Amino acid sequence: MQREGERLNAYLRTRSATAESSSLIELSRSAASGRVLLFAHPVGGSLLAYQPLVRRLGDHRCFGIEASSRTLADGGPAESVQELARRYVESLGEDCPEVDVVCGWSFGGALTWEIACLLAARGNRPKVVLLDSTWATGKVPEWTPAEAVQGFLHDALRLSGRDDEVTADTSDEAAAVLDMDPETFAERLEIFAHNRRLVGRWRPTPGDLDVVSVRAVESLISDWHTATTGDVRLHDLPGDHYSLLGDADNVAVIEQIIRDERPVTAPGEPERRAEEREFDASDLHASLAKLVDTPRWRDLVIRARRMDPEAISEAYRELGRRGLLTPDWPRESGGGGMPTRVAIELFEGFCATGLPDLVHALTVQIVGNFVLKSGSDRLKRELLPRISRGEEFSTVLYSEPRAGSDLAALRTRAERRGDRYVLNGVKVFSIYSDLAGSALVAARTGQGGNKYDGITLFVIDLAADGVSVELVETVQRERMCRVRLQDVEAESWRRVGEEGRGWALLDGALAIERTGIDHVVRAARWLNALRGATGLPRDLERLEGQVECATTLARSATEVFLRDDVRAIDTAVAKLYTSETCQQVGHEVLRRWSSLGRASGTDELVHEELFSALTESPGLTLSAGTSEMMLSTISADLKEEFSGRCLGILNRFGGEVADTVLEVLEPVGAGVRVEPLFADSPARRAALAKTLSDLGFDGIERPEDEGGLGLGLTLGCAISLSTGYLGYENAYRPCRPPESGDTSHGCGEPACRLRHAAYVLGLGIGLFRCAWEHACAREQFGRQLVELDALMFPLIRGYAELNALSVRLRELADNVADVDEAAVRRFELVEQDAMVRVVRGAMQVLGAQGITEWSVASRFYMKCAENIGLLDREGTVTDG
Repeated sequence: MQREGERLNAYLRTRSATAESSSLIELSRSAASGRVLLFAHPVGGSLLAYQPLVRRLGDHRCFGIEASSRTLADGGPAESVQELARRYVESLGEDCPEVDVVCGWSFGGALTWEIACLLAARGNRPKVVLLDSTWATGKVPEWTPAEAVQGFLHDALRLSGRDDEVTADTSDEAAAVLDMDPETFAERLEIFAHNRRLVGRWRPTPGDLDVVSVRAVESLISDWHTATTGDVRLHDLPGDHYSLLGDADNVAVIEQIIRDERPVTAPGEPERRAEEREFDASDLHASLAKLVDTPRWRDLVIRARRMDPEAISEAYRELGRRGLLTPDWPRESGGGGMPTRVAIELFEGFCATGLPDLVHALTVQIVGNFVLKSGSDRLKRELLPRISRGEEFSTVLYSEPRAGSDLAALRTRAERRGDRYVLNGVKVFSIYSDLAGSALVAARTGQGGNKYDGITLFVIDLAADGVSVELVETVQRERMCRVRLQDVEAESWRRVGEEGRGWALLDGALAIERTGIDHVVRAARWLNALRGATGLPRDLERLEGQVECATTLARSATEVFLRDDVRAIDTAVAKLYTSETCQQVGHEVLRRWSSLGRASGTDELVHEELFSALTESPGLTLSAGTSEMMLSTISADLKEEFSGRCLGILNRFGGEVADTVLEVLEPVGAGVRVEPLFADSPARRAALAKTLSDLGFDGIERPEDEGGLGLGLTLGCAISLSTGYLGYENAYRPCRPPESGDTSHGCGEPACRLRHAAYVLGLGIGLFRCAWEHACAREQFGRQLVELDALMFPLIRGYAELNALSVRLRELADNVADVDEAAVRRFELVEQDAMVRVVRGAMQVLGAQGITEWSVASRFYMKCAENIGLLDREGTVTDG
C-alpha cells in the first residue's frame, strides 16, 4: 500500500508544485494531429485515474481539468456542479484548442456533461463519453468529519487498486496510510468533501447532445435518456466502479469507444453486414497495400514521374475510388471523417511508391483544405467531392511577374459586375496548371491605404473562357506554367472569404502550404534511391536521422489542416527545417551526380528519383516562401515572445514537471558558489540530485511495482531538459545509484542516451536564450543587435533545429520500448551536428562577453563542450 500511496502523493505534489498553475493540464501532446480530448477530474480532484487511458491515446492531444486549492479559493467554493463547470470553461481561454471529445469518470462524468453543454452553447459540440458517471440520485447523506476522512481514504485506496478495509480515526493517521504530507492530504480532503456535497444537489442540465455511457455492470445506475434528447449509446463492461479504469481489458475497450465515431458492437449484438460497414483506418491501409503491390501501379508511377498526364490522372482516380485521398474530410465532402493522422499516413504510403506528391499537396492539402474551411457552401459542393474521387486537380496562382513571393505587390485585378467578378492579370511559376481543372487565385478588388488591403481570393475554373496556360520548360520534370487571365468570369460563390479581406486568409493558406509534409516524403524517397545507388548507408547515417527529425516535425505541423485559427508562424519552423533538410539530400545527389548520372543498370524508378532530387531540390527553399522569409517570420515571433517560445519546447515533454523543476532547482543551483562560473561542480550536482529526490522525481520513471510513479521516459526527459536549460550539471541519472560517484553521462541503454540527449538539448535552448537576451539589450552602431539579420539569422536557424530535435526526441521517448539502437544513434549524430551550429551562432551574437569567466553564457558554452562529444559514442565522423 505504501508504494501506491507514494505514487499518488508524488503525483499530487508534482501537480501542486506551482501554486498559480491553471486547472487545465496538458496530459499528452500528439506528434501527429489527432483529436483533442478533454478529461474532467473525479471527486478527488486528481487526474491520476486516467493515466492508463492517456497512455493508449498517444495520437490524441489530451488535456485534463484538475482541481486545486484555487478551485475552492477563487470566488469561494462553487455552489453547484454547473457553477464549477462554468468556472472551468471560462478558465480555458486560449490554452485549450477546440475540443473534440470530453470524457469523465465518476463525478467527472457529471462535470463532463455540464462542461459539454457549455461548450455546445459556444458552438463547440464535442463527443461526450461518460465512464460509470455519478448519477443524480439525491441520496448523498451528510458526513461527519471522521466519516469524510474515512471516505477519502477508501476512495484513494480503491483508486490505487486496493480493496481491503483500512481504517483511520484522524487525518494524520489517514495521511500516514497514504504516505501523504499533512498539507497535501488536507487540500485533497477538502476538495473531495466539497465535490461530494455538490453531487447531492446536482440535477443534470437538460441538453440535446449525443452521449456514450460506459457503465460497470456492478453499478448500472445512470440513466442519461432522461437528461438528453440526443442519442444515448450504452456499453456495459465487467467489474465495479473502481475497476473500470483499473482493468487493462476495459481500458482497451474504452480506448476503442473514444476513437470510434460509430457505435461499438456490444456483446451479443450481430455484426453489421459488409455492405453496411464503413471503412476504418485498417481497411484503408489494406486497400492501399493491395493497390500499390502490382506491376500496373509501378508502371503508372514511372509514367507519372515522366509527366504522362494520363498516368497521373489514372493513379489519382484509383486512390480516389478507394477513399484514400481525403479520409479526414467530412463525409458530405467525400471524406470519411477520420483523424488527420490517418490521411497523412496514407499520403506518405502512396507517395513512398514514387507517385508525384505535389499533385496531392496542391489539390488536397492546400486548395481542398482551404475551401473546406473558408469556401462557400456551393463551392464545397461543386469542388470537394470531385477532389475526393480523384477526378479534379487544383493548383495555386499567387506569384506574378516582378512580384515573386511578395504577395502584397499583386497586380491581377478582379472587378465586380453584378453577381460575378471579372479577372485580368498574369500568374507565373505555377505547377501542374496544365493538368489542373481549378485554381486558387489571389487578386485585387480594391485599393485601400494599406498594400495588404483589397486582396480577394477566388477558386476559378481553368477551362473558363479567357484562361490561357503556357508551359515554361525547366530542368526538372515538373513543368512550371504561365497563366494569363483575360476577362475571366468567376461567379460570386467562387469567392473564398469576404471581399477585400483576403490577406488574413492568405496567412492561413500559406501556413497550410508550409507544413513540409510534401518535402519529407520526397526526402525519404530520394534518400532511399541514393542509398540503393551508392551502397554506402553508413555515410548517410546522419542525413537519414535528419530526415527522420524533419518527418516528425512535418507530421506535427499538419494539425493546421483543419484548424480555423491558423497563422503563418504556425508552420514557419517546419517549412524552414523540412525544405532545407530535403535540399541537403538533393545536394548529396549533386555531389555524386557525375557518377550516378552515367551509371548503367540503374532501376528506372531509382534513376527518376535521383534526377528529381538533382533538379527539384534548388526550388524547395524558394517555393511557398523562401528560407529568408521564414527566418524573418520566426524572428518577428521571437521578438514578441522569445522566453515563452523557449519554455514551449520544454513544456512539450511535460509542462507541469518542467515548470516545477525550473522553479525549484534554479535557486538551489544558484545557492552553490562556483568559481569560475563555467567550472564543473560536484557539490552543485549533489545538491540538485537531493532536491529532485526530495520532490519524488527520482522515481518518476521507476515502474510502479518497484515503488515508482511509472510515468515514463518522456517526463524523465523533461527533468533532464530543464536541468540543461538552467545550465547546471546533469543531476538526473536514474540508471545510476547516487552513491556511485560516476560523473559520466550514463550507460548505453537507449533510455539513458535519450535522457542525455534531452540534457544537451536543454543546454542548447538555454544558450540560445542567453544570446537572444543579449541581442535585445545590446546596441551596436545605433541599432539593437536583434535587428541585424545577417547576425541573427544563423541563431534563428539554430532555434529551428532545436525545435525539430525536440519533436523527434519526444517521439523517441514516447516509444522507447520500440526504438532500436540505430535510431537513437542517428538522432545523436543529428543533435551533435546541430548543436555545433547552435553554439557557433550563439557565441557570434554574444561576442567577447560569451567567453569571459563571469558570463553565464560561458557556463553554457563549457557544458556544451563537455557533453556534445558524448553524443557520438563511437567517435566517428559522418557525412556533411
